[in-house]
Amino acid sequence: MYKSYKENGSKAIERYLADVAPYAAQKVEEEQPQAAEVTVLSIRAFNGIVAMCQEELSNADEEHLQHILLMMCHIDVNASGEVLCEQINGFISHYIEYYRPLSEGDDPYSAISEENFNKLIRLKHYGEKLRYYVKSFIAQSKKRKWYQLSISASKYQWAEDQVHDLETALATIKYRLEEDSDKMIQKIVDNFYIIYICLLALVKYSKLKQDLILELSANAQIDRILDMIDPSFQAHTLKNKYLLYYHLVYELKELHTSVLSDM
Repeated sequence: MYKSYKENGSKAIERYLADVAPYAAQKVEEEQPQAAEVTVLSIRAFNGIVAMCQEELSNADEEHLQHILLMMCHIDVNASGEVLCEQINGFISHYIEYYRPLSEGDDPYSAISEENFNKLIRLKHYGEKLRYYVKSFIAQSKKRKWYQLSISASKYQWAEDQVHDLETALATIKYRLEEDSDKMIQKIVDNFYIIYICLLALVKYSKLKQDLILELSANAQIDRILDMIDPSFQAHTLKNKYLLYYHLVYELKELHTSVLSDM
């Protein structure tokens, strides 16, 4: 067991650390705190946008919702299922994806994109499984009498070192996810009017038509946005700047709940 684990486990961890290495980001200077007055104004403006969208669509009939979705969102609800899903996904992508164009010679791993973000999420989950695997191996080995009586502590130091390497890699991923998430949230906030009115119109139209597929498509987009927000949202305490994020998450979850309650 010892030899098999050391060979196979070490190879898996070595490959994992190589996959994480390109995503290592330089630490940035901590930003200056935002004045409370600025945050209050931002929240009021955000809540005003939500109220305006809700009022605009409060009594909207099927025809008006179709018009909003076609003219503002370029979504044809009469299109075939596959085409409709592509239209919804493409429209939301345009307004939520944070894309910083790369100059010649730039490292593609430094790009802030949904593709890199999803890769980081997968690396995070895989790294957590590897860490659990190594820690379990160490714990099980230490429980055995022969380990306590005849094995020097240094023999398993390589496994302890692997745990340390995995912790370092996971910390790198956590930092990068939080930084990328924060920039993505800012784009979502900047474009929230068009994002929210699109999602709200989709939800209302799908309920009027009792179209489960369309409801699920709208719900998938809400989940997609919430997944982007989550790393930054979970990481920050109640600093002034981040209070706006609570309002953003609340409105998206309210919309999410309205979809689920109708299923």
